[in-house]
Amino acid sequence: MKTRYEKFGIKNTFRCPKCFAPLSLSGQSLVCENGHCFDIAKKGYVNLALGRGGSMHYDKALFESRGTVLKAGFYSHILGAAHLLLAETGAKRILDAGCGEGYYARALAAEGFDVYAFDLAKDAVALASDGGTPVKLMVADMTAIPLSDGSMDAILDAFSPAHYGEYRRVLREGGHTVKIIPGENHLKELRRAAKPLLRHSEYENGADVEAHFASHFRLVKTVEAQETFPLSKEVLPHLLRMTPLLFGVNTDALPLDALGEITVAAKLLVGRKE
Repeated sequence: MKTRYEKFGIKNTFRCPKCFAPLSLSGQSLVCENGHCFDIAKKGYVNLALGRGGSMHYDKALFESRGTVLKAGFYSHILGAAHLLLAETGAKRILDAGCGEGYYARALAAEGFDVYAFDLAKDAVALASDGGTPVKLMVADMTAIPLSDGSMDAILDAFSPAHYGEYRRVLREGGHTVKIIPGENHLKELRRAAKPLLRHSEYENGADVEAHFASHFRLVKTVEAQETFPLSKEVLPHLLRMTPLLFGVNTDALPLDALGEITVAAKLLVGRKE
């Protein structure tokens, strides 16, 4: 594996978030011709976010809990579906947009993809770097992705906000975006238990999300992935902490004693840049 610094030594790929000039590796930093310099952290990621921070809800504890749930296999069927769809596109260089703690990015890199990944939350990117990884990890802003025009073969957006204008810019012609959104039955048991305390007990209309996606890419395929898992008392608090569904909700007031299983459901949209 390349060192934590050498993996960033790719020409004509990274661009300066300040002046948009190409960035190149110089020692332990990425620098541009205008003298802007971004040091690569010892853990193996680079901060290109220009000082912006993530949401108050998305702190280290949330990403640690999400990591626990993901490592327990609750989203493995969705990862498998995404892997298959990306492989079908023939993509080699993939961007994981809004990568969080790196679950999808690290798994795809292990399968041989050349993976770039970013999140605005520094805590998440630091966790994604733990133990070393070939993934080119960045703290970066979704609205100004620090990558060159047409530099990516495919983009994976897993349960993350999207900026389709930026996605189209960094995708090559004929490149693909795989957008993962909650399925109709996603966390249905938890939504049922928490319904009296939720402002919206149903997820955003999937047809609206799909139509918005299709206005930027030619929709070539949709795939659904759904599994129901037994839910232990050890994993439950991590699930409660990680899900945006419960942001602002007093989880101590939820009737969760009978919550013995959980359904994890997603729809994967595959779009082509044309």
